[in-house]
Amino acid sequence: MLTATDDLDDLTSWLLVLERIVEQSGNMVVVTDADQRVSWVNRTYTKVTGWTLEEVRGRRAGERLHGPLTDRNVTLAMSGSLRAGLSVSGVEVINYRKNGEPYVALLNIEPIRDGQGNTVAYFSIQSDVTERRALEQANARLQQQLQVAQSLARLGRITYRRATQDLQWSTEVCDLLELDRSVLEGPCSMLMDFVEDASKEQLIEAARRGVESGDEIDVEVPVVSARGGRRWVRCRALPQVDGQSWKMPETWTVQDVTLYREKLEQKRSTNERLQAMVDERTRHLQQANHSLEAFSHALSHDLKKPIRHMVSYAEITRELLAGGDAEAAMNYAGKVAAAGVRLQHLIDGMLGFCRLGRKGISPADVDLRVLITECLDETASSFPARVFSVDGIAQLPVVRADPVLIRDVWCNLLDNAFKYSQMRPVTQLEFGATEAGEGWTVFLRDNGCGFAQGQQESIFEMFSRAATDQQIHGDGIGLAMCRRIVHSHGGRIWAESKSGEGSTFFVFLPYGERT
Repeated sequence: MLTATDDLDDLTSWLLVLERIVEQSGNMVVVTDADQRVSWVNRTYTKVTGWTLEEVRGRRAGERLHGPLTDRNVTLAMSGSLRAGLSVSGVEVINYRKNGEPYVALLNIEPIRDGQGNTVAYFSIQSDVTERRALEQANARLQQQLQVAQSLARLGRITYRRATQDLQWSTEVCDLLELDRSVLEGPCSMLMDFVEDASKEQLIEAARRGVESGDEIDVEVPVVSARGGRRWVRCRALPQVDGQSWKMPETWTVQDVTLYREKLEQKRSTNERLQAMVDERTRHLQQANHSLEAFSHALSHDLKKPIRHMVSYAEITRELLAGGDAEAAMNYAGKVAAAGVRLQHLIDGMLGFCRLGRKGISPADVDLRVLITECLDETASSFPARVFSVDGIAQLPVVRADPVLIRDVWCNLLDNAFKYSQMRPVTQLEFGATEAGEGWTVFLRDNGCGFAQGQQESIFEMFSRAATDQQIHGDGIGLAMCRRIVHSHGGRIWAESKSGEGSTFFVFLPYGERT
């Protein structure tokens, strides 16, 4: 008799299941055989490169992707590592799209081994980092421009004339402060008169520290010119030796560093954009890893059970047919079909849960009175024999949310309310809403079987169910999807209950922005 473990250990079957999970990945995914010839690629690969699976299957990746700018030394080193059974991580290579356009790919390749440790395939995740590298190159060019600007900058000079006990400016200082050069004919003002009030203490403190230590004074402060223009100046000076101590310098250099400060701000903005991109990619990767972990858990636990049942029921059916008991065989054939449907529901639910992390939301004004009424009608049609009462819908507010996704939340919650109250003669539903802080809190209270207080968090996890009654069907995915949807709106969902006393589910949604 075959077992579920034997079935899932088969590489081909594993790829068929894994394909459904990684098909929607934002990264390119490539699977090659032991000879590094392409066996499978996902849709993102085709979207980025232009090559379809049919066009690359059986070929080495480089046959389609490499071109004049591809570094052969990098590809040879990478191939050598793979032949040695080593992983390849963080390698960048210039590839080419089908239309001939080059792009920068970040490669991570893992060998897949059989039970004897032999490499039977390779699993590669590739990211298009062309935009990120372009930003980094722009940042490098900006840094070079800063250096050129500094080398070309003209220095102004302020000198204290001891003989006349006044200040003398160079023409550069005069031009910087937008003063008529005629002021140079007499004693000049102090630079401090033009420094912004908020920065005057900074200049004074820098000079004081320099005189105390004898170190160079170097400080940048904003000034306001005679015409009201705002500029940045760099003031530098060396304290003069005065016996065993130092005294205030008599000569200062003044440099217009406005352009430099603007470039610094541009550099900071570019760095923030780069960091935002890195943070976003990291968040997506973490979500993908979490989804893969959930998938692995399903393979190890929830998916094995229906597969094991299918294998067992099929074996029993075969034995019954061999014995001529067709009626009993039909009964077990039905069980095989039911287990198959259960497996399909688990896979579909899991795929939907994983895709939520990549699906953007499109917020709009949603009238919960209308939406929940529609959800209630839809849910009630699935329980035609149920008698139910509902209260509070008329008082529900208009919220800001994605209409499609938030509908899934309330359809799931209503479906649970009907399922978990099936032991009651009447399903009682009560809705309500409160406005506090920065949004609306909407609740649904039912008279179902409830759940223990210790399950308030676990019921929102993948494949977790509050009910132990096997007559209450469910896959343990609905509430996990609800939580992910609500979190994607910046809200939160929680529940209060006591076993046997019904449950209350709360959904908080922030007001959001209206366009």
